[in-house]
Amino acid sequence: MLAWCALLAATAVAQDAGDLYQAFLDLANDGVAMNIAAHPDDEDGATLAYYRMKYGVRTYSVLFTRGEGGQNEIGPELYEELGVLRTAETEAAGRILGTRVRFLNLFDFGYSKTATETFRKWGGAQEVLRRLVFAIRKYKPDVLFTNHNTVGGHGHHQAVAITAIAAFDAAADSTMFPEQLRLPGVSLWQPRKLYFRIFGRDDQQPDVVHRIGDTNAVLGCSYLDIAAEAIGMHRTQGMDGGRLRAFTQGKSLYKLVRSNSSYERDSTSFFGGIDLWSDASLEPLMPLRERLALLHPHLALDSLLEVASYVFGEIERLSNTNVSPAGQRMLDQWGEEMEHLVRLALTASTSWTLSDTLVVPNQRVPSTFILTVPNHPIAWFKAVPIVPQGWAINDVAAELPAPSSRVVRRTFELIVGDGATFTYPKIVAQYNPIEAEAVVAMRVWFTVRGRTVRLTVTPTFDVAPYQLLSVTPHITRFARSDVENGKRFSYTLTNLAPRKTAGRIVVQMPKGWLSETATFVIPNEGGTDTGSLLVRPPSDVSAGEYQLRFKSEYAWSDVKARVFDLAVDKRVRLGIIKSFDNTLEEAARELGWEYRLLTSQDLERSLSSYTTIVIDIRTYFVREDVRKNNARLLEYVRQGGNLVVMYQKDQDWKPEYAPFPFHVGRKRITLEEAPVKVLLPDHPLFTSPNRITEEDWRGWVQERGVYFPEAVSEEYVRLLSCNDPDEPPLTTGYLLAHVGKGSYIYTSYVWYRQLKEFHPGAYKCFVNMLSYPLYRAEATRHGNGAGGIKGKRPE
Repeated sequence: MLAWCALLAATAVAQDAGDLYQAFLDLANDGVAMNIAAHPDDEDGATLAYYRMKYGVRTYSVLFTRGEGGQNEIGPELYEELGVLRTAETEAAGRILGTRVRFLNLFDFGYSKTATETFRKWGGAQEVLRRLVFAIRKYKPDVLFTNHNTVGGHGHHQAVAITAIAAFDAAADSTMFPEQLRLPGVSLWQPRKLYFRIFGRDDQQPDVVHRIGDTNAVLGCSYLDIAAEAIGMHRTQGMDGGRLRAFTQGKSLYKLVRSNSSYERDSTSFFGGIDLWSDASLEPLMPLRERLALLHPHLALDSLLEVASYVFGEIERLSNTNVSPAGQRMLDQWGEEMEHLVRLALTASTSWTLSDTLVVPNQRVPSTFILTVPNHPIAWFKAVPIVPQGWAINDVAAELPAPSSRVVRRTFELIVGDGATFTYPKIVAQYNPIEAEAVVAMRVWFTVRGRTVRLTVTPTFDVAPYQLLSVTPHITRFARSDVENGKRFSYTLTNLAPRKTAGRIVVQMPKGWLSETATFVIPNEGGTDTGSLLVRPPSDVSAGEYQLRFKSEYAWSDVKARVFDLAVDKRVRLGIIKSFDNTLEEAARELGWEYRLLTSQDLERSLSSYTTIVIDIRTYFVREDVRKNNARLLEYVRQGGNLVVMYQKDQDWKPEYAPFPFHVGRKRITLEEAPVKVLLPDHPLFTSPNRITEEDWRGWVQERGVYFPEAVSEEYVRLLSCNDPDEPPLTTGYLLAHVGKGSYIYTSYVWYRQLKEFHPGAYKCFVNMLSYPLYRAEATRHGNGAGGIKGKRPE
């Protein structure tokens, strides 16, 4: 380290030693490793950091989904909105790991138990294979590795592992997805090895063991430490990197699953026995590789620039020859890594700023490019644009560098292509075809200290449609008994084109429906028009689901309308103990109930004014005040209250939180259409004030229930039975106990996802469980109370 500090002083390079060390290390290693995983946080961050920061291997993290089917532990966003959050979290983690993050844009539909279901919902095994083959052909890894396997755990994980095995050879097969081979930078590719992680299983011996707990001397921390920091970026998943060390015991263990030939075994490295230069097609690159080998941290700046100038010139020359795909991969890699080293050595900075960062097709966008080399005059400068087909750059003005100038400023006009792929809004763009990526960049050549080098810079911007239309609510309920009043929908229309826009907003509706229309005039870009439109179904509308489309000339927004009646008892006085979701309060507003979001102070006061208190999902995880006041909530039950507890996770739950202790397990029912059997159909929870029928269990989304209780005592009445195919029934997902004068309900069914969708049956069940105290006494008088069924355990 002392020698390195002396070098920094001698070469007048005031950059962080770790950055420079990494830059030299990158240029010393030509290997590429790709980690493939199903969801954000499934990546093996410690092993990625190990290869990146110990050996300088280029690493990719390829995610099949964006994790939008999971839970959100910091807010109410779900589905597409959650996918946007998790994308940003994964990219932040990737920056810490030094890995390049890529997504295959498959939809995360929630937990799955089988690869068969996963492939079916992902569009078939061939579609999944097509996407992974594309990534392999484009990024050309030597080694593939994954945390997943083909037989255990999440069905998504199984599908990833199965697809990895198939893609290993398919990527090199010209009969597989030949249309990909017509795309720039995509060519047949054969990885050398494929590894599956084995997590120390007794029945398998590892082929490779990485000591990820070792400390990197330059960085002063271990690869596990780096991975722990990265996994902490996954905030919506509540990830805590502190558990990584105990979980891994400082090692990652892998089994070789496939290889394209026999290699000498190396128990410490994926790359054991791999000689990239045994490929005869790389022979023309050998002189360039030999020149790169001259680079080392003690090299003087002039010598470094001499090597860099030669490297850039040879890359340009060789790229214009019939170089092999393996050769082109190396040339592209060397070019990027050499640019990074030059940037650090010269403390050079570049910026390319667009006057508008949210552009539309055909827009002409002024932009300014600035190159600064603070310590050295720029003697010569040339800019070469890199744009997709259909785009263009006009050279509007140039400020030529003076003999002693250290800054070059040029102004360009970027012309957006007519068929440009939209990258905004993110909730839509995140499902773009994976082939749709378009690169806009500026490659600048300049001369300093007598040597000509290059840098490449990309501007930050998004491509959007001319208009955006948002409508709220995007899903709602019409009561058949109240259709004459209709429902108002609020809209916001945003003009993203750099000009005035005007027109009309209309609603496309089923036959017989009526709606208002609205005109708008928006004088400039970024301006908005807001308003509301009344929509009214016909008086004889049938119960069911209907689609409404609000649209202008260039934008639309779809709304789902569910029509159903619901018996609502307005005597309910509701207290809601909120976690991070907002569904329960929105449902209470829809039902017209008076409610209060209970604070810590409320929990320490009398709760007797509430007929029902409902505890939201994961509340025991996020609310210390609820854990502290749980005894008061149980006393509220004993004194006649009705406490409804939505699902909690096993690690958040203590058996004593319930009046009669039970454990929360890990079992779940993932098939949303799994048949539901009502065990006590005449119980008031299924009759009052709404009669629950078989129809009310159809059309659920994502799953039935999660984290079902275990070791449940006979004090609880079991109300529902359900199971995934070929599995035994689970009967603990909807539990009722009478405690003193009151009632305690615990349910693992995912009501909140169904309530968000305005599912009729879910709303009926929700009303019944929160209204239970109002009907319990009446039901008991008629022989339908819990007293007659206590302790029964129907399966």
